[in-house]
Amino acid sequence: MPTKTKPNLFPWESFPYRLELKDRTAWFMCQEHMDKEIERYKLKPKDYKKSCKRGHKIVSKKTVVKKKTVSKKREDILSPKIKAKVIKFAENTNILKPKYK
Repeated sequence: MPTKTKPNLFPWESFPYRLELKDRTAWFMCQEHMDKEIERYKLKPKDYKKSCKRGHKIVSKKTVVKKKTVSKKREDILSPKIKAKVIKFAENTNILKPKYK
């Protein structure tokens, strides 16, 4: 009795991200490269199917990470702001030929 073999969706070890389009399939080293391809050809979600190898994640762009709020006192301790004075020199100085009165 013949056994069914599962098709190898990721034939290359170093290309864990897969983008399946209507006419072709492409593999990528990282998600950023896959996203560039989608943006370059202005593909819509119905035009393609993303997948990745086990152990990797596809992170959606829509997730917004909120920055942690740090108290002002703690912020000043971590990164103090140094106030510097600007020194301006006279613009018309002539060091080589001084004018004596």
